[in-house]
Amino acid sequence: MSNSRIRHHASRIPRFLLILLILIYAVYFSWYSLNRHNTLHSYAADLSLIDQPMWNTVLGSGGFMELTWGSKQQPRLAEHFEPILIPLALLFFLWDDVRILLIAQSIALALGALPVFWIARRELSTVNGQSLIINSHASRLTPHASWSALAFAAAYLLFPHLQAAAMADFHADPFVVAPLLFAFWYATQRRWGWMWLWAIIAMATKETLPTMTGMLGLWLLMTGDRGPETGDAAIGTNPVFGSPSPVRLKLKMLHGLALIAVSAAWFFVTTFVIVAPLARQYFETDGPIYLSSRYTGDNLLTLLQDPARWRYLLGLLAAAGFLPLLAPELLLIGLPVLAANMFSNFTGQYSGEQHYSAPLVAVFMVAAIYGASRLINKSSLCENNGQALKITALIYVTLWLLAWSLGYHAGHGWTPLSGRMEIYSVRPAAAQLPQFIHQIPAEAVVSASAAVHPHLAHRQVIYVFPTVQEADYLLVDVTDIPGVHPNDAHTKLMDLLAADWQLLRADQGLLLAQKSPQSTAAFTATPSASAAPPLPDSFFDFARSTTLPTYPAQLTFGNDQLRLLGYDVHDDPDNGVSFRFYWQSEAPLPDDTHLWPLIYDNTGRLLSDPTQVPMIAAVWYPPAKWQRGEIVVTETLPQLLPDIFHLGLAAGPERSFADPGQRWPITAAPADAIRFDSGRWVQLATFKRYGLSLTRQAARLKLSPLSSTDVRFGPAIRLTGFDLDPANLQPGATLPVLLRWTTDQPLPTDYTVFLHLLAADGRLVAQHDAFPTWLTPQPTSHWSLRQPVLDRHELKLPADLAPGNYTLQVGVYDVQTLQRLPLPDGSDVFILGQLQIP
Repeated sequence: MSNSRIRHHASRIPRFLLILLILIYAVYFSWYSLNRHNTLHSYAADLSLIDQPMWNTVLGSGGFMELTWGSKQQPRLAEHFEPILIPLALLFFLWDDVRILLIAQSIALALGALPVFWIARRELSTVNGQSLIINSHASRLTPHASWSALAFAAAYLLFPHLQAAAMADFHADPFVVAPLLFAFWYATQRRWGWMWLWAIIAMATKETLPTMTGMLGLWLLMTGDRGPETGDAAIGTNPVFGSPSPVRLKLKMLHGLALIAVSAAWFFVTTFVIVAPLARQYFETDGPIYLSSRYTGDNLLTLLQDPARWRYLLGLLAAAGFLPLLAPELLLIGLPVLAANMFSNFTGQYSGEQHYSAPLVAVFMVAAIYGASRLINKSSLCENNGQALKITALIYVTLWLLAWSLGYHAGHGWTPLSGRMEIYSVRPAAAQLPQFIHQIPAEAVVSASAAVHPHLAHRQVIYVFPTVQEADYLLVDVTDIPGVHPNDAHTKLMDLLAADWQLLRADQGLLLAQKSPQSTAAFTATPSASAAPPLPDSFFDFARSTTLPTYPAQLTFGNDQLRLLGYDVHDDPDNGVSFRFYWQSEAPLPDDTHLWPLIYDNTGRLLSDPTQVPMIAAVWYPPAKWQRGEIVVTETLPQLLPDIFHLGLAAGPERSFADPGQRWPITAAPADAIRFDSGRWVQLATFKRYGLSLTRQAARLKLSPLSSTDVRFGPAIRLTGFDLDPANLQPGATLPVLLRWTTDQPLPTDYTVFLHLLAADGRLVAQHDAFPTWLTPQPTSHWSLRQPVLDRHELKLPADLAPGNYTLQVGVYDVQTLQRLPLPDGSDVFILGQLQIP
């Protein structure tokens, strides 16, 4: 077999592997997104709020792109203009199910790898403007270029920002990626008809995205006649690509200008002629709702000082091996979308975790290809062995790209290659949901909780609970009602059942009710939740567990009537950290029993108030109803937490949160836990984040050490340590101060701690007086002998505080007599330090 035939067969292997990678991506993310949906992790926003208007347009009885928004019906066009959704809606004729949209979205994202491969193979097979794909003299490079092009296609598919779009329910934005790449490919091939076809498809995805096709037109104007095309159109016409052709250059500029003009007109008409008037009508905003709510005129310099925005840009570059920096003019194509994301008030746009970044993946990958080509071509300047050096450079650049792509994906991607991949398990509620849905007529108006909503949205009218309006049926998963306080959700559902709704079924936290036929508008009395029918015992099974906790604790409260068996930690990069506590009651618990998870930062500041954010299971299945010996699981709501935080726990009557003395004593605790307030609450663990990894450590008062001191106030109180955090200290800021006290004698008086900030001339410029507080008040009369007591204060600086040096003092006094406790040297204040205000 000749060498040329061997090379021909070898060149087919990368193409075969490319098709295989595209299929694997499409199948995997179709399965992953379907599994996410089937396990109740997809939501009304933004799955069914896009799915419902599509369905109403082609199969439903509603109006064109009509959806239920809040309590009323309105067109989807009031929020976005997305013509691409119309042909996609035709998929419902194949399968009348929202899941077909998730499959289509995964396939659309996967197909972008094809033009990425084409562009990379052409650019990496080009030396100084001459394509080697059609140059047999230099064909040794072509197989290497094909393999390198496969690596760029793989890097595209591994791009976490692309994968995030497949996991963020369903949107139009992901459908712009492949068309934009195809438009770029055909533009550089000078196959203008095909370029216009794909550019128009790209414009049709969303009213904001013609800005990218317009920038593609600008790029065509900026670049000379590089001639990177290949194929029959090039052969025999201009064999030395790089020789400028005035006719072709003029044609290219005309298409560039036309693309700018059409894109600008499309953007203006769709945004300000179609969307803006409808937004004013339905949302009562001055323009498109996203412009009114996310771009409120904040100082750009202030926004640019936010590290999260720069981490977002750094992530886009890292996923492409920073190669886009070598072709910055190509990044201009994505500049409008990048700027919109970077300067938005909505963190989702610059988190890299949602769909907003998908269009940028196309731009960054093309820029990476051109950047790599420029870097590799530097090695071909030597005439003697330029090709050999180019092949070597090609290999090294390919390995560099794969190393960065895989490395960044390992921390941020959504495949088994990534450490942050989430596993969606089927809860009993998800398994039983089809049986509940089967009881609801297809034409009925429904109010459903957000995660149940997408499973019922193929109907003209469907509300998101707690909106009920004209609903005939109510289907709610009480464990997941976003944006509604657990107490409010419980009260509303119980009031509805007590009034004019008939309970049809309740199991595993799912509740199905139908509006009673005999209900009338004349009913005006305020219903009482106590009149609601009792829920069956199986309804509370969602709060029961037969599994064991990840972290055993064996914590006992009161007279051994309540035990904590342990807890789990769930770390979700999108939504935050939540804790699952495993309880077991050994005796009937009082009606007023409350469980207090205490999550606080390194200075003792509570990061959530458990009196305001209760655990959902404890609201529906309060401890007083727990059966002896059963294991009950309560879970905190997820919240975004700092890199260092601590977990504590307490239990007792409702008043015990503010009065630690009323809390139940802890009679047994793990050896690595720390007890406070004479054993009235316990710190279970300390957590520290390293990158995306959240690490559990043994309980520690504070990870960073305090400044040690030993200053006596009065006959018994001693200050043994303190910590100041003067970082970013400026006028109007708040200075957290952490103190550590102890006492050698019982203290009958509840003393007050004061902080004074003095100017250089001795003037008092800021003051703070408060009882000692660590999460909750720590009155000195409750201090245990020779036990450390942490005490957190916040000193608010005046907004007009002049720059200069200031002195921070601390002291202790009796609030009844205003008498300060003296220090051994006769003074009544201790200087904590000097502060510099810039």
